[in-house]
Amino acid sequence: MLADHRNVDMLVNNAGRSIRRSVALSYDRFHDYERTIQLNYLGAVRLILALLPSMRAHKSGHIINISSMASQAPPPGGSVYSATKGAVDTLVKHLAAALGPRGIRVNAVAPGVVATDMSNFAKTDAGRDYVLGLQTFRRLAAPEDIADVVAFLASRDARWINGETVHVDGGSKL
Repeated sequence: MLADHRNVDMLVNNAGRSIRRSVALSYDRFHDYERTIQLNYLGAVRLILALLPSMRAHKSGHIINISSMASQAPPPGGSVYSATKGAVDTLVKHLAAALGPRGIRVNAVAPGVVATDMSNFAKTDAGRDYVLGLQTFRRLAAPEDIADVVAFLASRDARWINGETVHVDGGSKL
């Protein structure tokens, strides 16, 4: 639990893990599915619930969840990851409606493939070709490409945006 969260007015939920296998393929790998759901969805819910009292006390706040392009365009073998990020997108809508009257904005950013350890598959020739074939810009996103959108959503400039999932995916799947 957080030691002191009385002064929190912004939360960015950026934890995530991905597994590459279909949910229908193997019951013996169920613990992998559970761990993914625990981190990607329930971890976000737990942190939001822990910090909401502070945000309610301030009568304002920003919650920004990191979703994924995979919630709308599931990659091969990405059913569990995609489902957790779809659940995050749905959570954003419900929380925005419930918390908006209290001055708390809730949004999500849905990146495409970002050059991080989580996208090691894109370091192979086949993986890189697959990813570049999805995008209009023909490059992997840099973490800064996503961070800039998160910073915008946390800013006053985004004060009238609530309940949205902003796709930051380099024009993927156009």
